[in-house]
Amino acid sequence: MRAWLPALLWCVATAAHGAEVRGRVLQRGDAAPVRNAEIRVGDTVVAVDGDGRFVVELPDDLPEGTEIVLTVVGPDHLPAEVAVTPPVDKPLRVFLKPADAPAEIVVEAFRPTADLSRHRVDAEQAYETPGTYDDAVRLVQALPGVAVQREFSPISGELLVRGSRPGENRFLLDGIDVPYLYHFGQYASVFPASWLDTLDLYPSGFGARFGDSSGAVVDAVTDSHRPDDVTGSVGLNLVTVGAEVKIPLPKGWWLGVSGRRSYQDLVEGATEQYPLWPRFYDAAIRAERGDDARGHGIFAVVAGDRYDRAVGELDLADPTEIEAAPALRYGRDWQLLAYRHRFPGGRVVAGVLHDGLRAEVGQGARQDVSTLSFPVRAEVSGTITPAVGWSAGGTLRSELSWIDLRGDRTVGPLVAAEAPGIAYGVDRDMAIQRTRASAFGELSLRAGPLRVMPGVRTQIDAMSAMDRVAPTVEPRIAARVRVAEQTELRLGGGRYQQRPSTLRLAVDPSLPTTSGWQVGVGLDQTVANRLEIVVDGYAHFLRQVVTDAPSGPPIVWDRGLSAGGELTLRYRIRRVFFAWAYVTYGRAFLWDAAGRVPSPSDQPVSGGLVVSWNVLPPLQLAVRYRAASGLPFTPIDAGVYDAGADAWIPLPGRPFTDRLPWYQKIDLRVAYTFTFRRWALALSADVWIVPPGNAALYPAWRFDFAEQGLVRGPIVLPLVGVRASF
Repeated sequence: MRAWLPALLWCVATAAHGAEVRGRVLQRGDAAPVRNAEIRVGDTVVAVDGDGRFVVELPDDLPEGTEIVLTVVGPDHLPAEVAVTPPVDKPLRVFLKPADAPAEIVVEAFRPTADLSRHRVDAEQAYETPGTYDDAVRLVQALPGVAVQREFSPISGELLVRGSRPGENRFLLDGIDVPYLYHFGQYASVFPASWLDTLDLYPSGFGARFGDSSGAVVDAVTDSHRPDDVTGSVGLNLVTVGAEVKIPLPKGWWLGVSGRRSYQDLVEGATEQYPLWPRFYDAAIRAERGDDARGHGIFAVVAGDRYDRAVGELDLADPTEIEAAPALRYGRDWQLLAYRHRFPGGRVVAGVLHDGLRAEVGQGARQDVSTLSFPVRAEVSGTITPAVGWSAGGTLRSELSWIDLRGDRTVGPLVAAEAPGIAYGVDRDMAIQRTRASAFGELSLRAGPLRVMPGVRTQIDAMSAMDRVAPTVEPRIAARVRVAEQTELRLGGGRYQQRPSTLRLAVDPSLPTTSGWQVGVGLDQTVANRLEIVVDGYAHFLRQVVTDAPSGPPIVWDRGLSAGGELTLRYRIRRVFFAWAYVTYGRAFLWDAAGRVPSPSDQPVSGGLVVSWNVLPPLQLAVRYRAASGLPFTPIDAGVYDAGADAWIPLPGRPFTDRLPWYQKIDLRVAYTFTFRRWALALSADVWIVPPGNAALYPAWRFDFAEQGLVRGPIVLPLVGVRASF
């Protein structure tokens, strides 16, 4: 539901026979049920249920032809009156309108989970935040602790959280790992944001139910609520077109279908830099039965990206070099088919996932990786006493990967960021079988204002390319103390480990497991039940950190350290106004025998501000500002000409010792919604503004690596969109 849209409230009534009137109360514009509403008939008050249904019983001796007035009152809505004359032969429909007055203050702190810190994204914030383009998952990029990146840079689709490096984070959709989270240039997420029930970012210090990650976890859970009528939307902006629909079916089932595709490649011709204009698509379908507590269903998601681009930046080349410049042909897609079963206190999900990546440079260099996996996840929780709770579960993931590498170390760091298998400079043609299994358990022990949540996770990784396999044990603990009515202290820590990716192990099976300890402390403070203040401090101590190089095999660092602090302020009046701001300071370093260097995710200072105000029910104004230090990159000291290959080979300098300039960006949004009886039309205009001195996206080099430049992105970019919902 878009909370910034004035709501269309239906009262779907059923026929009243004799001495009763039946009906439902739904919300204007999106068919959402109005919960906690009341039906008043004289001195009689009838409450509606969770689906907005009600039954009003009338006196048996009511004279025939007597008119009855039903007053329908919803929370934060204007009341409406409906006059009926029993018997009622047709369903009644009552339309309510949201009240203009502020209604609800939302405070998000005091979450009693075993996770040391968590950020939750909801639909209202996502749809009303400039720069997200109606995509809830994009808002994750702007949360505290997430490195501020430049859109459309080579690694902009990667999350770098509290010093984590590319490839160290996990993305879960209903408990199943998905290969990547964002389409090309992080413009849009790979699954429909409208499906989401909850979307949580665990930046570090998460509980034992998550593992095989030394970075962050993004956990997306889809909505299981059955629609009562056919609902959907059609949307169009300057980049994508898409549609979605939800249809109720007999016997408690419902069906959801969605699809989206970029279309600039259809309307804009190829350029020298992009012989194939970037394009992406995603689609999803699901059939489910049940309610919020229990149910089951199947769902399928597909996503893909394609583009061809010149290996170098052609602004640094002469006409002859432009004509001879090779292109990187890149394609990535994945398909997921899964079954989900929910029951009180737990869930089981199982699926089959195919992930394919093919990248080629010129006629010989390529990275072709195809993986077929069968993930299973089970979780269950309960209580022993009111003060003692527990949870347990496990995962199993069996996969088979086909890897075909033809390395070329002349391709340079830009290709290495997107297709590292080519830059490894080795040839591989092999099939690898890998099985990973884990089990976890947690307790929740409460004594007065103190809650302690110890947990342990054990996992095993068996791979045909590895010499030995050993189980790992990861103890973790978190504690929360309510020190005052609106003040809570959090602290905890644990051990976290992550094996290298299958691609890296195919190049070098002896690569070590990254392991280490994470500790943290936090404070949640609410002022006058309105303003929420969150303070977090963290430190990660790692051993045997594995990173990709701009040319050559992966690099193993002896140790790593990430540490910092975050201050977040949030204020929110639902459907009217919200504002949040954050500032972070943190450093991330890596060590080897030669000494210390910054981590590729080292961003000392970052901050952001979002303000959204529904000036009138149909009009919304919003602004977002982000600023951050530039991220490090590896310089190229020189190039060496290889006469046999007729190519220049880059000679990288010390890793991550050069840095991009400071970055800042402003996003503005104006949206207006026209609400009709059964549908709504939303018009929006987003504008991003990057000061000219901050427009650098990524470094680029001349063909012989003798000259380095910075590729600059757009200064002002307008994005206009329209969406019809019914």
